[in-house]
Parts: sequence; C-alpha cells; structure tokens
Amino acid sequence: MEEAELELENRKKIFSIIKEYPGLNMKAIERKTTMNLNLVKYHLQKLEEMEIVNKMDEEGYKRYYPAKYNGERLDHRDKRILGLLRNEKPLTIVVYLLNNGGKARHKEIREELDLPPSTLSYHLKKLKKKGILKKDNRTYKIIDEKHISHLLLEYDPPDDLVERFVDAWEDFSL
Repeated sequence: MEEAELELENRKKIFSIIKEYPGLNMKAIERKTTMNLNLVKYHLQKLEEMEIVNKMDEEGYKRYYPAKYNGERLDHRDKRILGLLRNEKPLTIVVYLLNNGGKARHKEIREELDLPPSTLSYHLKKLKKKGILKKDNRTYKIIDEKHISHLLLEYDPPDDLVERFVDAWEDFSL
C-alpha cells in the first residue's frame, strides 16, 4: 500500500472512531486503533486543519468531535456533556439517576453506587457545573432528563466503558 493510501486509511479510521464516539481524548482514540500515539496525534492535527474534526479542551483533556454529525453540528453544551459522560463515574451516576426518576439524595447515590462520600461529591459538583444536575435541598436532580437520555442513546459510550459499567451495575443487583 502506498504511503498516501495508508495515510488516508488511518485518517478514515480515526474519523470513524470520533464519529462513533464523539468526545474521546487522544489516548482513548489511540487505544481503539493499532497506531502509536504520535501517529494518532499527527492525523488528528491533519483532520483539524481540514476542518473535519473539532478539538475542545476540557479540564486538561483535549476531546475530539466531528465537525458535523448527521449534517448537524454538536453545540458547545452537548460537547461538554458528552466529554464528561465519557468518564465512568459521572456516567454511572447519571444512569443511576435516570433509572431512579431523575433524582436522589447524596446518601442514596453513595450507598447504591458504593462510592466514598468525597468521590461522589467531587463528581456531583462536576455534573452540576456542566449543567447536567441541580441540587434542591439535599436532592440531586437531572435538569433535562430527555436531553441527557437522547445524548446517551445517540452517542454510545465506548465499548470498554460500557463493559466496566455493566460489570459494576451487575454487582449492584446481586
């Protein structure tokens, strides 16, 4: 295979991953390919230059999104939400709340998810900051359940995250 063809195939592969899992960081993209990190970085830069993908800095991570998805651009808010929900603990908390009427108290979440209080508080604070949750009295509520559900259904979490989540969820039901 010629070098130009190989570069095109590598870019197609990277773009396909970004399109399927918007909001992944470079290291997660590397894990989903057989390429080394420098090669992934090179192709991501080229895809950005060609305005095929967008990069967004989120709390120390550069997350990648298709410039357009199904002909529509992801707005800034959705990119921030997806970026956060690419992490296991925030995703677990949000799914737990969705399955429990969209709301629960700190103690209920902590006991059900078996998280240390400080860890849970940290992630709840991040979810509030991104506009996913609000706190009324001592109850945490998802602000827009339909929108969050739509994002989770439209943009699947990466397989490795789903597997860890399913394993953890099965442990809760035992």
